[in-house]
Amino acid sequence: MIYATHIPPGITTLNFRCAPYRSYVLGVKLKGTNYPNALIYDMQEPYHYYRTHNIDGQDLLIAGGNDHKTGHDDAEKALDDLEKYIGKHYPVSSVKYKWSSQYYVPDDGFPYIGQMPDATGGVFCATGFNGNGMMLGTISAKILTDLVTGVPSRYEKIFSPSRIKPVAGFAEFIKENADVAYHLVADRFTIKDTDSLKRLQPGSGQVLDVDGKKVAAYRDEEGIFHTLSPVCTHAKCIVNWNAGEKSWDCPCHGARYDIDGNVLTGPATRGLEQLNLTKEQDEN
Repeated sequence: MIYATHIPPGITTLNFRCAPYRSYVLGVKLKGTNYPNALIYDMQEPYHYYRTHNIDGQDLLIAGGNDHKTGHDDAEKALDDLEKYIGKHYPVSSVKYKWSSQYYVPDDGFPYIGQMPDATGGVFCATGFNGNGMMLGTISAKILTDLVTGVPSRYEKIFSPSRIKPVAGFAEFIKENADVAYHLVADRFTIKDTDSLKRLQPGSGQVLDVDGKKVAAYRDEEGIFHTLSPVCTHAKCIVNWNAGEKSWDCPCHGARYDIDGNVLTGPATRGLEQLNLTKEQDEN
């Protein structure tokens, strides 16, 4: 069995050695024809990159960046800031496309490819690509093919998910897991109290405390409420509302859910618990 995915499902040691990040991209039409004939990265934090892509004879500037940890920052603001930043350097005519993606950053900067830690023999994984999936996916295919067929691989130890590199990865390991511990505890004390779900505006979502019950509530454009438990089914952190993509995102290990609690992105394997608050809604 091979988990060739963002992060293997369930709770594993890899959850503590890979941090989830969101990255944003715009497809932009420029005024004129002066599109860059290169792949360009800047050195800012967060970084930005540019390249040109042609669709049906039409050039588009593909601009991305503004990465942040999943479930931490405002996705709409990240896209808006990216659009403003592009406008400072290129004559933008219109924004044709907007999207985002998720990737996992390994604590020592190197991906994990090979036998899964703490798993029975024959269970393999390829994760922690840090946004370099085209190259590392190819390397993973070669390494895992060798391991599955019993051929010695010169790269097995280098990429082993069981490797220990305390010097290279210790600082990132401490930083990312301290952040997880913070959200596991602190988010439970920052939930907003309210006596009425009806104060929630159509098209918006928020984690609320309704009469002592913690609720992840989304009100759609028709005014219908979608109410869920805000407790992530993976490691019991509290999810946050992602207004840009209308999803519930976990700030600890990157699990994401749709407005009805269905899993969009692992490592969670079960959806958020649905709450029937119809009576409370009618009374309020």
